Amino acid sequence: MAACTVTAGDVRPLNGAVIRRFDAGGTVSIGDVVYIASDGDVEQADGSAIGTTLPVIGIAVATPDGGTSASAGERLDVVVSGPVAGFSSLTPGALGYVSDTAGKVDTAVGTKDAVVGICESAAVFFVRPQLIDFS
Repeated sequence: MAACTVTAGDVRPLNGAVIRRFDAGGTVSIGDVVYIASDGDVEQADGSAIGTTLPVIGIAVATPDGGTSASAGERLDVVVSGPVAGFSSLTPGALGYVSDTAGKVDTAVGTKDAVVGICESAAVFFVRPQLIDFS
């Protein structure tokens, strides 16, 4: 598996990105892949616990105070579709999957196959989650 490198301080939505605001259900770092928990908050997605952490909704991109993470109960902007900058060494055209490391994107399938999106360029990831029913 090859984890996609992301620098939280460089993460930002690009033109055309669709952004939604959520409350964090736990600590979420900017650049993390998130899912909507049963209480409506977003939490880090984990490929090894995919039955309980899907569907993936997108990638966390900002907090109102400009920090690099949000704690439980804090607001968090999430790109649910579209381009996100702040990655490095991506292979254009490669798919990005939910990693077995909570919150991360990987270029190889982890325990379960859940696509987050596609590598648009070496530094830009295009969020396009696939909704899969693992029940």
